[in-house]
Amino acid sequence: MIDLHTHSTASDGSLSPRELARAGKAAGLDVMALTDHDCAKGVDDFLDECGRVGLVGVPGIELSAEVPQGQLHLVGLAFDPHDAALAARFGALLGGRAARNQAILKAFQDNAIPLSWEEVRAFAGDELVSRVHFAQALVAKGFAADVRDAFARYLGKGALCYRDRFRYSPADCIAMVRAAGGVAVMAHPLSLEPDLAALEPKIAALRDLGLQAMECFYSTYGAETTVGLLRIARRLGLVPSVGSDFHGAPKPGIFLGRLPVSPETEGRLRALLRL
Repeated sequence: MIDLHTHSTASDGSLSPRELARAGKAAGLDVMALTDHDCAKGVDDFLDECGRVGLVGVPGIELSAEVPQGQLHLVGLAFDPHDAALAARFGALLGGRAARNQAILKAFQDNAIPLSWEEVRAFAGDELVSRVHFAQALVAKGFAADVRDAFARYLGKGALCYRDRFRYSPADCIAMVRAAGGVAVMAHPLSLEPDLAALEPKIAALRDLGLQAMECFYSTYGAETTVGLLRIARRLGLVPSVGSDFHGAPKPGIFLGRLPVSPETEGRLRALLRL
């Protein structure tokens, strides 16, 4: 089995990169990618542990691209995580995240919601602080029932304390991954556009920019959605990808090893990733 979309404590997951590799092996995976948000900080430890436990590890990252409507997330896979130009681009993204975090914190204070940086940081440890950590702090203080509620009321796009941040364009995201020898994959496509008929031309435009694959198999997608996405991928000449979007505790209903795909699909993915 294969899973090409997971997160660790290097961004907003609850397992360390090494713990994640061990969890993937225990779940029966053969191939697994670590795709933390905007950084490849945990990739070396992840790949090292994958080798130790007998799992094929793939370096990855999840990038949020700037789009006028919806949300476009692109997963970069099998790139050189030590590529200097790519690292510099990642650094700009992390700087944008840091500025956004302070803007979000100020928004809570401006709305008389007593939340401190120390309380948020406690959920991230020494790693990247994300909106998930703000959500966890809100739950701990009783301002939200759970992480989903915190996003709906405070942190999701358009919510009370949401603040935007710097993002690269879709063309830039795809180009930077491919320039470092990687593969560009569209993550959870319905986040961009939930209507499949309206989604297809948007995916076609991304393909023309160099997109190579798209997630057709995703933890929250039912059979009908998956079949519809597979048809789009076939028409557009894209390789179907599979990703759980596993985070651990922040998304307790999402698991590793629960998205089996056909040998043909896995073979196409392995060929694309040069595994």
